[in-house]
Amino acid sequence: MTPHRHRYQRRTPEQWQALLDEHQQSGLSQKAFCLEKDLLPATFRNWKRRLAHLTPEPQSSASDWLELPLAPAPSDSPRWDIELDLGNGLCLRLRTR
Repeated sequence: MTPHRHRYQRRTPEQWQALLDEHQQSGLSQKAFCLEKDLLPATFRNWKRRLAHLTPEPQSSASDWLELPLAPAPSDSPRWDIELDLGNGLCLRLRTR
């Protein structure tokens, strides 16, 4: 049995991004995807790392937020405190005054 040989093909960053996107949609493991596409896994990982640094973070816009209306509280309603533990020692505390 002869070892599997990868044929070297020069690709642009855009072509690598398309392959990364295709892998994400494929549901295949990285190893299986590389085998199917005749890619060297180390090269695939390298481009994945390189392009992750170049991909801008998605920017939120006003349409990404949902504004919740405040219902008037009865004058005798108790004050509230909300504490949200975000992990890594971060805690968000909300209080009414």
